[in-house]
Amino acid sequence: MSDVHMLTGAYALDALEGRERTAVEAHCAGCPTCFRECEEFRATAARLGMASTTVPPAALKRRVLDIVRATPRPPPWRLRMSGLGRRLRHRTAVRLLSRTLH
Repeated sequence: MSDVHMLTGAYALDALEGRERTAVEAHCAGCPTCFRECEEFRATAARLGMASTTVPPAALKRRVLDIVRATPRPPPWRLRMSGLGRRLRHRTAVRLLSRTLH
């Protein structure tokens, strides 16, 4: 079973069943902090549900898209290379550690 503290968000959204749900309910009955957290998650989810029915002004959409377009992004090859570099560093560290231990 997962740590109860990590399940409060899922519990607040009625996404738990069985033992996990029971465990969170039992914990929240004796933990005012987690109980309050669940209530806050529920309130936030309700506000987000209401926000989805609001259409943002067209000017806001244009401004956001302009900012996104103007934000510099690394070229795709650099993103691939950064992942490659990370993998190579990891492999090198593993090899060095392996040699050190043997």
